[in-house]
Amino acid sequence: MSCICALVVAQASQAQPRPDHFGDIGRIACAVGAERYLPGDYYFCAANKALQAGHIGKARAMYEESAGWGDKRAMFNLGLLLMRGEGLPKDEALGLAWLALSAERAGDQLQHEVLAGAWMAASPETRSAADVLWNRMKPRYADRVALVRAKERYDRETALLRRELLRDPAIEKWIAGVKPARGGNVLDALDEAARETILRPIKGLDGTVNVGNPETIREPTKPPTP
Repeated sequence: MSCICALVVAQASQAQPRPDHFGDIGRIACAVGAERYLPGDYYFCAANKALQAGHIGKARAMYEESAGWGDKRAMFNLGLLLMRGEGLPKDEALGLAWLALSAERAGDQLQHEVLAGAWMAASPETRSAADVLWNRMKPRYADRVALVRAKERYDRETALLRRELLRDPAIEKWIAGVKPARGGNVLDALDEAARETILRPIKGLDGTVNVGNPETIREPTKPPTP
């Protein structure tokens, strides 16, 4: 069984500063129409709104939905909520497991630093329980599964748009809440977001896609729309 301690040691030296880690929150407008294409983005934003409104249980459900589509920000926030017991029963082991999942990607300094601090402060019993939970959760939330799920969803849902725009580039398509840049179309706007949240993270260090062995991928159950 893998150990979170190995993740803490192996990735700490690779971390690079990302002071703007949450800087794209302004870009995510909780556009209802985008949920069909980029559910990770949409439910992360919806969870933030629920959290700000004091609906902690709803925020947790939305973060978990977002995490199912590979959103590391959602996993990170879940870890913090559970570690601190903010509006939820405190669960340090589960919080550590979420923080470990959020720190999967090399280069995300914030997640690595928070994980390392939480790991060092945890008791041996909590660490052991977190390892068990982390290994159980990886087959659903690790990038090689969750990002593949997200990319398959995105490719499937944008296929019709691409065909229509290929036939008639001048056709106007609108998605509620999604604003294309000047001179672009709605598909350009979606592709720009997908490159950041799905395509860039899924690429290996050599620039090729590396998703591990094929796995059965099932879409998560959708929580109530906020």
